[in-house]
Amino acid sequence: MKGKPDEKLAEFLRHNPIDDRSYLKDYIREHRDQRMAWYLLGREYSSRGEHGKAAYCFGQSGEIFEAFEKKKIAVDWSALDPAASWPPQLIAAAKRRRRHRMARTGLILLLLALWPTIAGLDPDRRAASSLPAGAALAAAEPAAGEGTLRAYLAAAGEGNPLESAGALERMLLRDRKGGGEAALLSAKSLEGPGGRWLAWHLPLQPLLSVRSGEPGQPAGISYYDAATCACKPDDPARLAGPVDAWRQRQEQLLVLRSAVEAYRETRGKVPQSPEELLRPYPDNVLSGMTPYMREMFPHVRKQAEAPGGLRGAAGSSAPGDAPAGGSGAAAAASSPDPALQEPMRIIIDKSTHRMALVSGETIVRSYKVGLGGIRTPEGEFAISEKVRDPKGKSQGEFGTRGMVLSGTNYAIHGTGRLASIGKDQSLGCVRMGQAEVEELFDMVPLGTKVTIGSGLLPKGLTNGPGSSGPGNNSAGGSIPPQAPFKLPAEVQEKNPGKIYRWLN
Repeated sequence: MKGKPDEKLAEFLRHNPIDDRSYLKDYIREHRDQRMAWYLLGREYSSRGEHGKAAYCFGQSGEIFEAFEKKKIAVDWSALDPAASWPPQLIAAAKRRRRHRMARTGLILLLLALWPTIAGLDPDRRAASSLPAGAALAAAEPAAGEGTLRAYLAAAGEGNPLESAGALERMLLRDRKGGGEAALLSAKSLEGPGGRWLAWHLPLQPLLSVRSGEPGQPAGISYYDAATCACKPDDPARLAGPVDAWRQRQEQLLVLRSAVEAYRETRGKVPQSPEELLRPYPDNVLSGMTPYMREMFPHVRKQAEAPGGLRGAAGSSAPGDAPAGGSGAAAAASSPDPALQEPMRIIIDKSTHRMALVSGETIVRSYKVGLGGIRTPEGEFAISEKVRDPKGKSQGEFGTRGMVLSGTNYAIHGTGRLASIGKDQSLGCVRMGQAEVEELFDMVPLGTKVTIGSGLLPKGLTNGPGSSGPGNNSAGGSIPPQAPFKLPAEVQEKNPGKIYRWLN
């Protein structure tokens, strides 16, 4: 296969090496030093019972086999299947390499052995080349400290399963830091307007994880999904706590990035301190910040000040870009992409009475809402006012939270009329359950874009687990979100001197 190294890598990754054995064999004929390809071919032969061919391929893969299988290679050359027709000179060369090969361990060395050409790829090319058709991949921030999980998210629709070796390969292509543990998680994907949507708000399924070995020990790989590994999977319960902690950090980072971007768009400048986002009503961009958000603020601000803002800066930082004096978390998050890159926006689908909080084409939250039919306006709006405990004509008319749409008498607010959720009974406003509107209020900053229309979201979209509406229970070892999003109440957000006359 001719072409530049990165083009060769991209072409290789466009194929499924497990399903396309002939392509993998052709690739190896021209790239005999690609040990990961030898290992994948050996796995394929082994699954088909062709153990002689598998043994030869594993022998060629060297430390890749030892790292993944957690055992030394013991190739019985006499057991080779004569039908394999491997050239004797290749077997002799492999024996010589086997005698002189030094054991290399650890995830970093594994990555270096995996693709010698990877260092020459820029981040955008690496990300693009690692994506199979119809799938999405996003890298999360690496560990803030020892033992913290680094997670990577992949989406595959029904009928498009992720094969274990290919999925692991794509994860390792992005994991340049190494150390600790990295996991690949699968999220359900939904077909809808505009293509495929990633269901972040539903349980995530661990597929596999890689742990760096102790000094002198190989890296270990664990599989958590039987369909992925064609094996008896490991218990994913061990990952439940680390995955939930990673998920919370990702959502906090998304809220912070969205707030900084909304502030920049409405005020024409980037906030220079967290306090600029934490002002009293009516300038309450956010209700508060977690310690992690405060720690990450200098880094997010620096990205927002770069050409292209946060959208252009995602993933473009280099190691060492964290603010001087920053802690391990800020330093660790300076290089890779966040899992949820695009600033948040709200989509309200009148045809399904469904609201989704989205980042790009990732559904971060989904809620059932009450509307007013033709009385609910369609078009583009923005959150122009956020009010805690808004006063109406009667006590508790609007619940405990309200968010005004572009200075109109239309608002997203709570309601005591829970039976109206999912129906057209308002005069035009968007009604939400109490727990849902309080979570939404904490997540969306002042200035968040809101789109209202029909046919905008995937059909069959449900609430996430733990909400008061219909949801999805975890199954098959998947890990659901553990708690609603909540910010510390650090800002005065009430407006007791005004009686709101929203079209409830």
